[in-house]
Amino acid sequence: MSKEAHKKLIKIGNLYTPELTKIVIQNGIISIDVPKNLDVFDCFAQTVVEQQLSYKAAKSIWSKVTDSAKKMNIKLIDYFDEKNFKLIRKNGLSQNKIKSIMGAKEAINNGSISMNIIQELPYKEYKDLVKSLWGFGDWSAEMIAIFYLGRTNVWSDGDLMLKKGIEEICENSSITPHELVELVDPFQSYLALHIWRHKD
Repeated sequence: MSKEAHKKLIKIGNLYTPELTKIVIQNGIISIDVPKNLDVFDCFAQTVVEQQLSYKAAKSIWSKVTDSAKKMNIKLIDYFDEKNFKLIRKNGLSQNKIKSIMGAKEAINNGSISMNIIQELPYKEYKDLVKSLWGFGDWSAEMIAIFYLGRTNVWSDGDLMLKKGIEEICENSSITPHELVELVDPFQSYLALHIWRHKD
C-alpha cells in the first residue's frame, strides 16, 4: 500500500505539479504505522490533547498526563476522574479538554464507542459517531482515522498546516488544492502525511 501510494503521488506530481514530486521523493516512502494493542480511550484522549496545539506542546502535556497515571498505578481511563480534576489541570489540560475526554470515557464505558465499532463503521457513519461527542469535530475524527485506524483515504480540510502546504504545492501548477485531493484518491492520507513531514 505504501509503495503504491508513493508511485501514485509521484505520477500525479509529474503530470500536474512538480512540487509534489519533489516533496514525495525527498520524504521517501511513508507508511501509516498504527500502534498495536491500542486502547480506544487512549487514542481519543490523546487526540483531544493535540487539538489546537503544536506537536511539541501536545507531546509535553501528554507525557505529564501518562506519567501521573503511572505514578498512581492506574489506567489512563481511571485517571480521568472527577477526584483527579486538579491534578489533570496541573498537567496542562483546559477545563473544556477535560470535559471532552470525560465525555469520551462515558461513551466508551456505556459501549457506544469501542475499537471494533470505529474500525468497522463506514467512514461517514464513523465520523458522525465521533462528532456526536462533545468537543470532537471533523479534525479530531480525521486524526483518529489516520493515526489510530490507519485509514488511507482521509483528508482534513480544517488542518491549517495541510491547507498551507497544499496551497504551496499547487501555487505554480494548473490544478487547485481541491482537484489535487481528488486526484490522489484513494491515498489522501499519504498526501497529508507527506505535507506534515515536509512542513515539520
